[in-house]
This record gives sequence, C-alpha cells and structure tokens, in this order.
Amino acid sequence: MYYDAVIASIREAESILIFGPGEAKGELKKRLDGIKIGDRVVGVETVDKMTDRQIEVKVHEYFAGRRSVR
Repeated sequence: MYYDAVIASIREAESILIFGPGEAKGELKKRLDGIKIGDRVVGVETVDKMTDRQIEVKVHEYFAGRRSVR
C-alpha cells in the first residue's frame, strides 16, 4: 500500500532520485522497474537520516550538477 501511494505521487516525474537509510530504496526501485518507469530513476543512494532542509539541498545540488553536465 505504501509503495503504491509513493508511486502514484511520482508516476509523472521525468527523473527520480531515490535515497535514504535502509532497504526500502531497493524495493521501490524494483517496483518502479516492474511498472516500466524504472528507467527514470537517475540514482539510488544510501544516506543517513536527514532533515527536510538537508533533503532539499541534496536534491537541488544533485539536479543542478546534472544540468551542468548536459
């Protein structure tokens, strides 16, 4: 159920960055692969628990760096 709710909210995303502690990242990636949107996953990273602000900075820096490479 939880993964279904997450997938519903990211289904239309062009790029998906999955990160966090634990194993849920891999399970989410497998489910995205299973519904044929796993190719939109641009990264899967293990990170420690983060504040909302740390998450915001990480996502901004990740995608800002990808734009400068293209």
